[in-house]
Amino acid sequence: MLKEPESMAECAFFSRRVLKDSTRLLAWVPKGTNVMNVKYTCGHCKKQGEITQEFQKPARFNCQNCGIDIIIESLKKGRGKKSKKAK
Repeated sequence: MLKEPESMAECAFFSRRVLKDSTRLLAWVPKGTNVMNVKYTCGHCKKQGEITQEFQKPARFNCQNCGIDIIIESLKKGRGKKSKKAK
């Protein structure tokens, strides 16, 4: 069982998101390593899983239960920022 980081300050990369196919995941890379840890719930088969692999962008792995390809793509620039509305 993977130990989740206690704070994002411990991580070189951290992401908690829901992908387009409804896959829910928590992914992080501890500082000083190039190893990505992922806890996920597959959007296809709804089973939970954990993986550890070399970090690369975009991150890609297969569900351990159904084998479907899961891709963690980079977020687009500006996402999450509030836009200024013209009045």
